[in-house]
Amino acid sequence: MSSKDWEQKVAEALDWNRFLELAEREGRSEPGRALVRSLSEPSNWASNCAAANLRQQETQEVTPLLVRDSLWGPLDGLADPEDVLERLQKGAVLEVSELAFLRKWLFVTEAWTQMPRDEISGEHLKKSIQALSDPFDILRVLDRVLTPEGDLSERASPKLGTLHHEIRGLRREIDSLLDRILKTLSAKGLLQESFTDVRDGRYVIPVRMSAQNEVNGIIYGASASRQTVFVEPAEVSPLNNRLRQRQNDLLQEVFRILSETSDRLRPYAPEIRTNVQVLAHWDAVHARARAGLHYAGKPLHVTEDRQIFLRQTAHPLLWHSLPPEQIIRNDIGFGDPVKTLLITGPNTGGKTVLLKTLGLAGICARTGFPFPATERPSLPFFDSFFADVGDAQSIEEHISSFSGHILRFKEIIERVTDQSLVLLDELNTATDPEEGAALGRAFLETVMNRGAVIVSTTHDPRLKAASVSDERILSASMEFDEGSRLPTFRLVPGTPGRSRALETAERLGIPLSVLELARQYLSREHLEFENLLTKLEHDVHEADHARRQAVHFRNEAEKLKKEWTEKTQTAVEEMLDRARHRLKRTLEQAQDEVRSAVRRVTEVKTRREVDRVRTELDSAANITASRLESALREEAPEIASALEQARTTGPMESVEREFAVGTTVRVPKWKTTGTILEISGQKAKVAMGSLQVQMAVAELEPLLKSELAQLSASRPKRGVSPDSRPPAPPSQIDLRGMRLDDAMRELEIYLDVAYRSGGPAEVTIVHGLGTGALREGTRKLLGNLPYILKFRDGGVGAGGAGATIVEFDRD
Repeated sequence: MSSKDWEQKVAEALDWNRFLELAEREGRSEPGRALVRSLSEPSNWASNCAAANLRQQETQEVTPLLVRDSLWGPLDGLADPEDVLERLQKGAVLEVSELAFLRKWLFVTEAWTQMPRDEISGEHLKKSIQALSDPFDILRVLDRVLTPEGDLSERASPKLGTLHHEIRGLRREIDSLLDRILKTLSAKGLLQESFTDVRDGRYVIPVRMSAQNEVNGIIYGASASRQTVFVEPAEVSPLNNRLRQRQNDLLQEVFRILSETSDRLRPYAPEIRTNVQVLAHWDAVHARARAGLHYAGKPLHVTEDRQIFLRQTAHPLLWHSLPPEQIIRNDIGFGDPVKTLLITGPNTGGKTVLLKTLGLAGICARTGFPFPATERPSLPFFDSFFADVGDAQSIEEHISSFSGHILRFKEIIERVTDQSLVLLDELNTATDPEEGAALGRAFLETVMNRGAVIVSTTHDPRLKAASVSDERILSASMEFDEGSRLPTFRLVPGTPGRSRALETAERLGIPLSVLELARQYLSREHLEFENLLTKLEHDVHEADHARRQAVHFRNEAEKLKKEWTEKTQTAVEEMLDRARHRLKRTLEQAQDEVRSAVRRVTEVKTRREVDRVRTELDSAANITASRLESALREEAPEIASALEQARTTGPMESVEREFAVGTTVRVPKWKTTGTILEISGQKAKVAMGSLQVQMAVAELEPLLKSELAQLSASRPKRGVSPDSRPPAPPSQIDLRGMRLDDAMRELEIYLDVAYRSGGPAEVTIVHGLGTGALREGTRKLLGNLPYILKFRDGGVGAGGAGATIVEFDRD
């Protein structure tokens, strides 16, 4: 058997073909699905570790973009254009339907090339999009001859339009003439039915067979019943002749147009093929990523070392047959010096499924598919896969079960490398147990010495015991619930498990009398070994239970810590709130005392009275300061400490905190200042340059007194003063996802600030395509603003029709 055939059989044994069938359905285009389908051939898998990681990175890049139907939707149902392109390159004249088909691929290419670069974060996807050829010139050729629906346009040439016009006129003339003839002949009772038909491209009427000689014309056929003949009236013949001539002229003109279009399209065939290959490749990557969503897959990290790490994994096909909450996940992890994972445990306990899970993970690592896990899984790069799964018996080839296993062992020994993964289901079966165990151990030794990784299931107690003396062999068992007497399908690493053949037989309905008799035939050594494994399983179960309790207690402690932190934060906020209220009351009392002192100052008449009032005023100020410090220390010691530190750094500049009509304020959202025109509750109307905007008072900030003084010292006479220019906003604003009214309000503010800032001469407005409402609203607003010089579409690489570039008039 060739290496290719061997690996294909291995992949089939691991359910790889079934896995691919499900993944293929996620592809949107036929070329994309074909690329997924091609992964059934091992020759199409990644050939080294770097190539494998590249495929995983591509899948990871696409995963966040799966919701972008504008990317993948246009690919829906697109067939492979290779046959059409090959015919085109060989000189064939393409049909109208073939031209329309190629245009669909070109539309997809155009959509991808016009995608804003900042919306694509993946390095490899971005490079592929940049490598796509712009289909503008090709589309221009096709748009001249095709309608939006994909039919040949009557405007494809002046002659074509004239011929269509003449043919429609002739048909109307024929219909009018035939209507008059039908009325006349019907009144005479010569017609079988009153309708017109077309025979051999000529318009005819149904005449009764018995009246055929009474109608002047040419017979073009008869009905199957021989009751009706179809006659072309003599009056209609000249018109039919002219119609046939024009139709022949039309066919010739259509052929000429198609021939000319095919000739113009032919040089672009290689370019179209390359673009299709790029799009198909990423459609296949998209299928891999979407398949991974179904089974909660994570991108695999493929390494050169021999470490296997799969956290909470399971066979991907289980997600297609079970609800997610019923799927049992397992942790699988081992590496050097371990070369063999030996899985033991009860029959029907899930050993073979786990074996296939590891094999499928190895193939997914090389093909770019994610794999089920709760953390990023890590696997070595396996250059080849070998499996002895299922019965190898063949009646046609006269091969017994044992002979089949031995032939597979022989193939493995001959082909295995230090980068191979070897999967063995039921090592040491179908022969004498003693000799089979010896042969199985020798086989493991040989393959491990070659450096390969082995995953094997077994029921043989001698092989189970091998892990005790050989550090290269790690035993693990499938858990069995003693209470329910059923397997749990959970993997317990580090300990061998009992096969429980008699318990399984009892569960499947074997009579108790047969089972009791079977127990009498068990050897003492077997019973002692089983008792030892039972005790070991119990101890491991207890240790696992203790570990889970510890994890639970740790999680509870984290939860309590979080709750305590939240309560502490709430208490601090309440303390600060109390401090604010107390400080406010203290300040109000101080203000009353100061006002009283000031009133007395106005009433004094002698120097002695002035000194006395001054003393009272100083005393009141000192008492107020003492009250403030006392309140701070009691209610918020942290604030008191900060105040003490502030004293050493000098006084802070005061700000005007009361908002009133006419107040100049800062608008942080737009990095500019404005003047309050109206205040109504928590809303204020603010003038920013030529704009008047309604906004929340909370969105405004007071200016420092020095800033107010600077503003009042110099007011611009006309235009935009350099001293009052606000900071320049970003050179691009994104309106996508916003309602039209909100978007236009935001846009008008943005343009006003950008113009007054004296910043860039051009800014970009990203509004997308969508329904076109945002684009239309943007253009309408731009046309009404006096400081806009001109605007245009974004063009190739700058958003296309989904963006508008605006130039300001600064002269």
